[in-house]
Amino acid sequence: ADGKPIVEITDMSVRLTGLSREKVERLWSGKKNTGDRRQETGAEDSSSILSPDFCLLTPPPYDRRTAIFDTNRITAFAIGKPSEAFGDRYRVFDDERKIARLPGPPFQFLDRVVSIENCQPWKLEAGGEIVAQYDIPVEAWYFAANRQPTMPFAVLLETALQPCGWLAAYLGSALTSETDLSFRNLGGKAIQYREVTPQSGTLTTKVKITKVSQSGGMIIQNFDYHLSCHGEPVYVGDTYFGFFAKASLANQVGIRDARVFVPSADESARASRFDSPDAAPFANAEFQMVDNAELLLDGGPHGLGFVRGTMRVDPGAWFFKAHFYQDPVVPGSLGLESFFQLLKFYAAARWRLGPDARFQTPSLGSGQWAVGSGQVKTPKVGVTAPATPHSLLPTPHEWVYRGQVIPRDELVTVTAVIRTIDDATRQLTAEGFLSVDGRVIYQMKNFSLSVT
Repeated sequence: ADGKPIVEITDMSVRLTGLSREKVERLWSGKKNTGDRRQETGAEDSSSILSPDFCLLTPPPYDRRTAIFDTNRITAFAIGKPSEAFGDRYRVFDDERKIARLPGPPFQFLDRVVSIENCQPWKLEAGGEIVAQYDIPVEAWYFAANRQPTMPFAVLLETALQPCGWLAAYLGSALTSETDLSFRNLGGKAIQYREVTPQSGTLTTKVKITKVSQSGGMIIQNFDYHLSCHGEPVYVGDTYFGFFAKASLANQVGIRDARVFVPSADESARASRFDSPDAAPFANAEFQMVDNAELLLDGGPHGLGFVRGTMRVDPGAWFFKAHFYQDPVVPGSLGLESFFQLLKFYAAARWRLGPDARFQTPSLGSGQWAVGSGQVKTPKVGVTAPATPHSLLPTPHEWVYRGQVIPRDELVTVTAVIRTIDDATRQLTAEGFLSVDGRVIYQMKNFSLSVT
């Protein structure tokens, strides 16, 4: 650095995995043959370009814009000194007080803020807009952990919501209270339009704070967000968060009047029970959010079956260290991921899927929705997407949080009830609840899965 040696590395080694001599030869041979076929037929053959071998050798198309707040400042707010992120007014939170943080690595999916409009630091009001970006590492841990070629839903949701937390901090929300506050997502509604892969490059999220209300020591904030990739909408919706004192969080009663499905004695007797498999096409042990499951392909309130899973709370789990610093709580997004993991068990049982099964969570409809011309509006946010017959459009899903899972809790139970099934297209929709130690705290509405 500046001409001075500051790091010494000895005996470094590198190992290349995922390729073999045969794969490399086949790759280059395939590219040559592709060119020959184009000359013969005039057709474009993209098979070699889309192959895993080619992706390993081709860098993604990153869209790295000039940062106003870079990764170092964002990480400082997540796990370091808040004043290094936002200046002296946050210095009191460096040592004396605790502040609501952003998730830290490896659950940090916000690299930089590249645009700030219609808002000022320390002025808590609606109307502010920011643009944030996240560069997807080709070998990000979550692709291997999920054993699927696409970004897990939990990571996509966090990529959309973490800029909301950053904007809340930029506006000085924590400075409005003399009591230390925690930041919690309370729910949202969204549509996913496209999948995200290791080759997608950069995700860009535009966030607007649409409403701010304060009452009884609480702050509730509403946001619209539009997550895109190279100008194409990926995940669009709205959400709301709350700032709460520790006493308020300790007295949460959960979702009132929740009607959680309970199997009858006959249904329980006929259901199969198994430990969550640590094998493809399911998530590995690191990312598996249920320990065991109970599954029935019929019965339930809609006659289409149900899945229930449980997970023992491990105070040493990796996500407690990342979410959040000084305020450990299970990410709500991982609770929703556990719901999708149950749906994968159901799909695998119903359609007798093998280790190569490919899931869409949530389902993107027929996969043909983007073909056509014209415009349709997505719910509430007003962002446009290519038009197609309504039946082919992906549908909105919704989540509600009214509680938290913390290290001293013991048992999480997730219940998924199947509402609709299309065996021809291998798509299903479901609804359900998540509870901790008997207290119902999450609700999932209109969540879908398809096998492609």
